[in-house]
Amino acid sequence: MSEQERYFAVDVLTFPSSHYALKAEKACKDAGILVVLIPLPREISADCGVALIVRPEIRQSAESLLRQASVPLNGVHHLKREGKDARLWRRLLGRG
Repeated sequence: MSEQERYFAVDVLTFPSSHYALKAEKACKDAGILVVLIPLPREISADCGVALIVRPEIRQSAESLLRQASVPLNGVHHLKREGKDARLWRRLLGRG
């Protein structure tokens, strides 16, 4: 198995509140940008909450759309997963 197959990288978009995460999900999906709502990963914050994952190659399109829709972002984090999580995220984002 190649490294590309073992690992899967995503960009995680975080928001000031769950309300904004849900608003961002709707705006992206309405515009045809594939995002997935996930629990906020622990390595980003110990707080409860939700975030969106997006493929790195379309992150800039998502950020631009969210700026136009006046949806505030807290941050963008690049995460790399392997194993079960990599397979799941690859499947959710249409890569597997």
